[in-house]
Amino acid sequence: YIALERLEAIYKSCNLVANICVHAVSSANQPMAIIIPHEVQLRAYIASNLKSIDSTAPLAVLSAKEEVQKAVLKECNVVGRKNGFKNMELLEAVVLTAEEWTPETGLVTAAQKIQRSRIAKAFHDQILVRVLLVMRLLRVADWNSVLQVVYKH
Repeated sequence: YIALERLEAIYKSCNLVANICVHAVSSANQPMAIIIPHEVQLRAYIASNLKSIDSTAPLAVLSAKEEVQKAVLKECNVVGRKNGFKNMELLEAVVLTAEEWTPETGLVTAAQKIQRSRIAKAFHDQILVRVLLVMRLLRVADWNSVLQVVYKH
């Protein structure tokens, strides 16, 4: 069992993260996260560390770039390791989104509490892509069980 709220609280302290929803797929070894990047911090990070990327591009464009996703994943896991997370608590993948989560969209409550199942449903396709990419990279044999879990949301 992984306490997702605890992971979110720690990962949210990463300076590249404005908001986060940790998502666990039962057949995956580690959780993944849907993240709204902290725009100012992300642009500064890109300008300093990913010089081949135009840091002035729209946030949605930056969020879709594989190198940016890898950088946010890396920085989140640095925070996780500093806080003593076990391997199973470190993130395996991230989905970045420029879309704000508001009570109007139903992705957070009026008190700004994230609505985990609604976020998983709203970002289903992006989650599926990340899961499939991770599976291909890790050569996981059992594709069907992951697909069934992802499509249940």
